Parts: sequence; structure tokens; C-alpha cells
Amino acid sequence: MIDEFRADTRITSHGPLAVDYLVLAYLAATGVVALTSFTGMGLGIAALHAVGMVLIWWMASLPLPSHGFILFFRLFYPVALTPLLYLELAPLNQVHVTGYFDATVMQWEELLFGTQLATVFSDWYGRLWFSEMLHLGYFSYYFIVPGAAVTAFVLKGPRALERATFTIALAFFVCYLCFAVFPVAGPRYDFPQIAGEAADGKMFALVHSILESGSSKGTAFPSSHVAATMSAWFATGRESKRVFWIMAPFAVSLTLGTVYGRFHYGIDATAGLVVAISAYLATPWLMRRLEGNRS
Repeated sequence: MIDEFRADTRITSHGPLAVDYLVLAYLAATGVVALTSFTGMGLGIAALHAVGMVLIWWMASLPLPSHGFILFFRLFYPVALTPLLYLELAPLNQVHVTGYFDATVMQWEELLFGTQLATVFSDWYGRLWFSEMLHLGYFSYYFIVPGAAVTAFVLKGPRALERATFTIALAFFVCYLCFAVFPVAGPRYDFPQIAGEAADGKMFALVHSILESGSSKGTAFPSSHVAATMSAWFATGRESKRVFWIMAPFAVSLTLGTVYGRFHYGIDATAGLVVAISAYLATPWLMRRLEGNRS
């Protein structure tokens, strides 16, 4: 089934695509979460989602662009939207609950690993070169996700890009739905920042400054960085084994770096990996269902 799915190069020229249905489902689900809070913030978010859904239906009614950047964006927009959707999660995850579930997740961490990995990992090996390598891996997130899309589009065409986009967006949206109803702040809010030699590098400073300026509180479990990166990596492997192996050290070091840098609990990264694997495996079946079992 996977080989047949990979070999499919056809893409519909009109009407909603599978990726459109995926975005619509996410906007509807989080819109309901926001609407049922009966707060001003929630109603505002729900209204914006309704407008977004109308715009997507309108876009889906237009003929599919034939080539070039417009076609790329038409197929990749669900992933391109995720930074914007990420920004609303901090207020959204507080419309039904007050506070965060870190204590619960830390208990799970102890049960699964017997310790708090976010504190012991960097304490176990605090050398500068190792810290810089893992922080570089964490930073590679900003290149792996779009890189997977470009690889699919350039090497295999628009249908491959649609497959990659669906896989990555599905991983993102599963994580975002968890954030909306089960907010977890993460260890960087509860534990002291790494100190000593491991904190002296340029990549350390860059990554931590980015997070300080652009992170949304309550978005730790599951790790969307791990879920999106690993799903992008798996999607790349579906289209190009060579690029898959080029990305391998970055994908692995990112997963380790999320915990080493105290951005996520170990169980966050583990759950993110589970989401990525599930998204990759579910994509062929879901796309076929949403497309009416096109053969």
C-alpha cells in the first residue's frame, strides 16, 4: 500500500484537496474549544477560525495553479500557517483551564525514565561541543520542515509535496489540539537554565533567545518540534533516500536537543516521536479517505 501510495503522481485540479480538509478539521475543532469557553477571547478566536474556513473553501473552489511558487504555496500553506496558529495557543489553552499540567507530566516522566531527563542530561555531559551540536540540531528544525517540502516538490512533483504537507501538518495539528486542552509549560519554566561550559556557545545563545522571544506557554506535550521534524524526515524518506540520510543527524540531534536544552521533558519528545510515526503511517489511508478513495 505504501509503495502504491508513493507511486501515485496524480493530483486533483479542482475542488478541496486532502490538505484542505485537514486544515478545516483543525480550525473547526479548535474553534469549538474556543467557542465553548464563552469568553471574549474564545469567541474572538472562534470567529477568526470561521473566517479562515470560509477563505479555504473559497480557495478550494479555484482551479489549482499549474506550476511555480503559487502551486507550491497552494499545497504547502497548511504547514506555512502553523507559526500563526501557534501564536494563539497560549491564550487558547487557558480558556477552559487555569494553569498547566506539568506536575502530572513530571510524574509520568519519573514513571517512564526514573528521573527528570531535562535536568540530568545536560548535567551528565556538559561539554561545550556536545551542547553546541545538540542546539544546532534543535535549530535545524527551521530548515528540515521546509526542506522536506522543497525536496518532495523538486524531486517528485506536486503530488509528493501534497503527501509531505499532509504528513507534517497532521503531526502539527495533533500536537496543537493536545496543547489546546492539556497545556504543559515545559521544564524551562520550572527548572533553572543550563549553566557552565554548556551554556557558553553561540548556538546555545541563539536558540534560547529565539525561544524567549517567540514561544507560546503551554505547548510542551507532545513536542511539536520533534513531531514536525520527525514526520518531515519520514516524509522525505518516502521520496528520496539520499536526502533522508543527509537529514538524519539533524533530526536525531534535534530530538535529543529538545531535552538536553531543557525545552521539553523526555516524555514530551517521546510523545512527539509517537505522533510523527502515527502521522506518517496514517497519511496514506487518510488521504485516500478524504479524496474519496481515488485510485
